[in-house]
This record gives sequence, structure tokens and C-alpha cells, in this order.
Amino acid sequence: MFMGYEIATERAWKALEEAPSAFQAAVPFLTEVYLVNPKERTISSDLGVPLRDDVSLLVLHYLIGIRKERPVEKEEWISFREIEGGISFLPAFEETVIKPLVGGFDRNPEEVIRNLLHRFGGRTVEWGDASVEIAPFPEVVVRIVFWEGDEEIPSQATILFDRSLSRIFTTEDIAVLLQLLVQEALEGVG
Repeated sequence: MFMGYEIATERAWKALEEAPSAFQAAVPFLTEVYLVNPKERTISSDLGVPLRDDVSLLVLHYLIGIRKERPVEKEEWISFREIEGGISFLPAFEETVIKPLVGGFDRNPEEVIRNLLHRFGGRTVEWGDASVEIAPFPEVVVRIVFWEGDEEIPSQATILFDRSLSRIFTTEDIAVLLQLLVQEALEGVG
């Protein structure tokens, strides 16, 4: 475990321990369910896959955030640049999230959309040239919007989410969440 993750994870476990009652939770995230036991400070995947530090921390932060602040879907869709601190992370976010997403869409748009729909139980919505809504965590909805390019204008994509997401996760957590989502959505795209 990286030192930064170690410190953040320790803080997250302490925050869960301070909750009024100890609880165990099954947390669906993307394509797996994670079993969280705060008393034993363990998180395990239902598929038996070893957890990455970033996934463990996201699951813990989700549990902390959702207990404090239930998302209220106001359909106030915002982009990453609109959250507090988003501009500071924007160049890295565009390089690690948006650019690969657009590249995958350019190579095989049908397969990217199919992955989003079937792997994550998404649904199509009417935005851009193609759009999909998925829930990477329960009560956390993300909208991925694509615009097809042509000879003059390159393809584009954006990822939108309800403003309330920034009350559950930090800006860095949101960046990691969306990066993991895009990595899984592009898995196997030719």
C-alpha cells in the first residue's frame, strides 16, 4: 500500500468506527460487490479478486459519504471542471479519463456503448450523439455523453454527474472513480 493510501485508509476506517453503530456492508461498485467489515477493518471482493488501494479507499469514502449525505438527484448535471478544485485536476483528468474514452469511442463506438450498457447495467439517454447513464455505486449516477467527429471536428466526450456527488466524494475521489469506470468500460474494446 502506498503511504498516501495508507494514511487516507487509516482515517477512513477511523471515521467508520466513529459511526453510531458498527455495521457490515455489501457495497456494489462497478462490476463487483465489496464486503466491508469495519470491526475487522477488512474489505473483500465477492469475486475473490485482490483489491487495489484506490478501490478500497473509494468504497470506504462512499460508505462515509453516503451515511453523512444522501445524494439528492436534482438533475443538476455538472462536469468535472465545475466541482471545487476540478480545474486544478483538469489536465490530468482529461489525459487519463476523457482522452482514452474518446479514443475507445473512435475505435469502436458500438462496443463502448454496449460495455457501458451491459457491464454496468446502464441505460441510454437522449444527449449528444450517444449517451449512457450508469450507477457505479448505489445512488451515484453518472452520464457519459459522446459526440461523433468528422473531418473537421474531432470526436468529443464528457462525463456528467449530479452536483450532490461532490458532497459524498472529494474531487480526487471523483477523478479516480471516473478513471476506474472508463478503464473498465474500455476493457476489451478493439
